Formats: sequence, C-alpha cells, structure tokens
Amino acid sequence: MERTLATVGSEVNTQKILRRYLDLPKLLDILHSKSLYFRRADGFSDRLEGALFPCLRRSIDEGCKNGAIKTNSDEFYRRAREENFVSCWTIGANDNMALWQLYGGIKTSVAITTTVERIIHCALDWNEPIDVRKVKYINHKKPPNCGIGAPRDVLQFKSEAYKFENELRVVVSPHRNVNPSMGMRLPLTDLNKLIRSVVLAPEAESNFVEAVSDLCVKYGLKAPVRKSKLSFVSV
Repeated sequence: MERTLATVGSEVNTQKILRRYLDLPKLLDILHSKSLYFRRADGFSDRLEGALFPCLRRSIDEGCKNGAIKTNSDEFYRRAREENFVSCWTIGANDNMALWQLYGGIKTSVAITTTVERIIHCALDWNEPIDVRKVKYINHKKPPNCGIGAPRDVLQFKSEAYKFENELRVVVSPHRNVNPSMGMRLPLTDLNKLIRSVVLAPEAESNFVEAVSDLCVKYGLKAPVRKSKLSFVSV
C-alpha cells in the first residue's frame, strides 16, 4: 500500500494548536460523514487565490518557450486552482472574534481544535500527498522574492486583506483523477484522532451547549466540549 507523503513547511510547529471555525451544520457534517472536506482551490471567493505574480508568469512563459518546462503560465495557473484541494485552519488557541462572527455568529458557532501532528496522523489513511504551510500575506502589487516549484506552491500566498485569519493550509494534490466538483472528502476513521476539543461561541446559551455536547456523545466524540474562555471574562 502506498504511504502518505506529508510535506511540512519549516515554519510550521506541528504541536501548535489549530482551530477551525464552523457553523453547527458543518460540525454535524464532519461528525456524521466522518470525513474532512477539502475545497478545490478555485472554489474560494478570493479572486487572487492562486494568482501568479507578473514576474513569475514571465519566468514560466520564458521557461516554456525555451523548452525548460512543459507548462505555460496559463496552464500553471489552471493546475494550481483545479488540481489542488485545501483545508483551512486558524493558528493558535486564542479566540478570533472576527471568525466567531463570520461563522454563524457569537451565539451559535463552534470551533474544533487539532494540531498539525494530528492531521498528519489522520492522513495516514488517505494515501494522498499533503502539503502543510503557513499562509504568507502579501501585497500582490509587490510580490515577495520566493521560489515557486509546483503549482500548489502559489496557494501559500493570500492578500493582506485576509491577515486576520492567521491561516495554516493543508493542501491535497491527489494522485488519482478526482471528480471535477468543487471539493473532495477524505475519511476520518476515528474522529478522536483529529479533534482534541470543541469550543462554543462566547455567547452560546445553555441549551446550545447541551445540544452540541449531546451531539458529540452520539457520534462517539470523546473530546471535551466547552464554551469560549471569553464567556468567563468578568466586567
């Protein structure tokens, strides 16, 4: 059986806690399907997703013209966006109010926590190459001096406008042909391998806390369920 190839950026701390902010239906989807959803890169709303810097585009086209590489810049851009699937996580255990509000509001959203190490452990069941990188937030008019090899490498860059996300990305570049939909699911044979805790929104009401706790028990999740620490800050 082919083993998973995991490439982890040198800047990534595999023990660092990661959060993924969700609304309740998406949490239920993870629990019920026992899978992690990866969105195809061209399915994100950011129009600069996978964008090629002008200098990179010129370099690729020159390499293609002189035969050094087989792919021109348009094909490189297409492959970056259509052949790679992304799972997005926020780095750190602290609350991000902008993300609480973005994913369901400060009363009804949840966050699951994990680590890069846990994700890699789950990936042993996937038999797919994964690449783990911290996102670099840039001004696309002033691109960084960096080396780009595979098409997926450009997915580590995002506009400075998204800096508040403090994002880490897990990118899957499947060996196999994938149905050309906007995403793919990879199995979680044991939810407890991935999820270390479930955190509820700062203003979650007691009935919501109880409902989420019962839901986790129903699906065999042993991870603790707790409210955000912001819930206990006195004024």
